[in-house]
Amino acid sequence: MLIGNKVQHNAAALRTALLGKKMVRFEAPQMDSIVPQVGHTIEEVRNLDKSIEIIWDNGIVLNTRMKMTSSWDVYRKGDTWRKNAKHADILIDVQDWVAVCFDTPEIDVYYDFDPRRHPILGKLGPDLALLVADIEEAVDRMMEYEERDETVADVLLDQRVVRGVSNVFRCEILWACELHPYANIGTLKRAECRELLTLAHEMLQNADVSSDNLAIYGRQGKSCVRCSDLVKVNHHGEANRVLYWCAGCQTAHEPLVRPNFTPLYLERDASVGDSHPAAKQFMNEIISLRDAG
Repeated sequence: MLIGNKVQHNAAALRTALLGKKMVRFEAPQMDSIVPQVGHTIEEVRNLDKSIEIIWDNGIVLNTRMKMTSSWDVYRKGDTWRKNAKHADILIDVQDWVAVCFDTPEIDVYYDFDPRRHPILGKLGPDLALLVADIEEAVDRMMEYEERDETVADVLLDQRVVRGVSNVFRCEILWACELHPYANIGTLKRAECRELLTLAHEMLQNADVSSDNLAIYGRQGKSCVRCSDLVKVNHHGEANRVLYWCAGCQTAHEPLVRPNFTPLYLERDASVGDSHPAAKQFMNEIISLRDAG
């Protein structure tokens, strides 16, 4: 099997076993860099030319370079491994599945880079994962956010505003507040920011992330549990993180168009139109000219 085909095959197996699952165990005896943290959810698996990236909901990326003798194998709990355990470089356990990487020549772990969230560019915001967190300071930072047309979904992941909000909780918090993820931060009132951050703090104090108790995250193509509309998914923001939302009930501060997207035209209801007499006369002239042609 060619290396490119093997990488695609391995990545597909990893997606089936890991996506949307909370990690309960991680082992990499030879790794001395950042370690993916137990309790975080695996959000994405990317297959590149000769490497595989696994991305967690807190932005950590595990990159493994593959050669012809390398492989990512997935096993159900209790299955006998097909390869010798002494060649195992990485083990990822998500309860019902175990993924094992064998004979990779290179392991790299890093955070998805977003230059606006680099610590040297500004003081970090309050950590909502802490029992005692300064909600009002976080509200101040949100209200004073410099880019007023930035989306609330992106601002929630900006550590200069607030810390501790993983991507899973970002989706869940916005859904709970019925807030559109593409809402411009400049459109939110202070009371709305306070409600959003207070709820985020409460959810993080009672963090029990599993697919059984998530309302929106990972439910693409399924019906919303609140309004029965279809759950949507997209990549969004500077870090291109995956975002789940319901267009049926997350309508608060919904923008006219999606960020960074300008349509060639806007669909309007022809039966309504502009009621001003001059507009009506103009349209009548247009129709007359079209009929004459």
